[in-house]
Amino acid sequence: MALLTLRRMKPLPLDVLMVIVVPAQRAFAQDDFEKRVAGKTAAEVNKNIQVLKTLPAIDLFPTMQFMAASLGVGCEYCHVTDNTGRWPMEKDDKPQKLVARRMLTMVQQINQTHFEGQNRVTCASCHHGANRPTPFPPVLDALHVDRFTAAAALAPKEAMPSIRAVLDKFVTAIGGAEANARVTSRKWKGTMMPTAGGAPPFNFDVIEAAPDKMHVTISSAQGKTMQGVDGTDVWSVDLQGGVHGEIGFEAARMRRLADFHRNEKLDALDTTLAVTGVQTMNGRRSYVLQGTLPNTQIERLYFDAETGLLIRRLTLSPTPFGLLPEQMDFEDYRAVGAVKLPFLIRRSTPTFSNTQKYEEISLNVPIDASMFKRP
Repeated sequence: MALLTLRRMKPLPLDVLMVIVVPAQRAFAQDDFEKRVAGKTAAEVNKNIQVLKTLPAIDLFPTMQFMAASLGVGCEYCHVTDNTGRWPMEKDDKPQKLVARRMLTMVQQINQTHFEGQNRVTCASCHHGANRPTPFPPVLDALHVDRFTAAAALAPKEAMPSIRAVLDKFVTAIGGAEANARVTSRKWKGTMMPTAGGAPPFNFDVIEAAPDKMHVTISSAQGKTMQGVDGTDVWSVDLQGGVHGEIGFEAARMRRLADFHRNEKLDALDTTLAVTGVQTMNGRRSYVLQGTLPNTQIERLYFDAETGLLIRRLTLSPTPFGLLPEQMDFEDYRAVGAVKLPFLIRRSTPTFSNTQKYEEISLNVPIDASMFKRP
């Protein structure tokens, strides 16, 4: 399921917070790809690269992801397939690909001329998820406006709480540090419903064990897929039984998810966290904390000002052309033993969204450690 080569269409990662089952192509493992292209440019690894010649080869696919997400399209918008289902990316058969090259050159010139080479203007600046730029402002939808007020704008009328106060209130809200420390394993069962497309829900099982292990099994009419984290090793098994390693931001994200006691040590995982302001969402106020993770991803955490619970996590992954967002909303917190966990999670990116509902969460269940090992 994970991205195996640069010629793979639309990577749809599998994890505890998102499941999309798609046919996987058999190819060399993803973790081998990183070694093969190390130190090489996109032009050295791929054919017919005309604009992004000096871009590191490892960054080409994230760049394509950013462009596709900015226009709300897939690989097929610019690229063609042959009669075997392969993607001959070097072909220039579609006019959209030629236009894309001109737009890339235009954006690079604007940023170089006016912003000292920084990515201030990107594809998303004008397209906003549409294949054609919208030349007029959006109409006001007062029912769905999230309003952010920076901490500096609230001072001195309203003092922001300290980072420690926000995080301590959160830990207390989910049962306290001692109760959470006594939990060493979790088993989740539930269903995931894609927001659009009319696809049927998928069933999934997730097993976690402290300190850093996770195993996910997804079942659908197409078959079964799996993904696992065993410390630093992150792997997946596709529908055909192929075993693949994960690299890059996907591997880093999965390791963070597998960090069993992550919620009790958010400030230790991100030492740059700062309270940046107040966000109003659906009529409720939340305190916003932002920081930069060690792998350069930016993370914003939204804590309900009244309950203290974490209600949103926004992760911004840097690409050579801009930031790719991933948003997770946490709802329906319930008591499971002495701790509280969300029974509903909504995950959204520029290319998909889904809702996961948990039917059963069990704590401190017996775990076979061998299940986390790469097959």
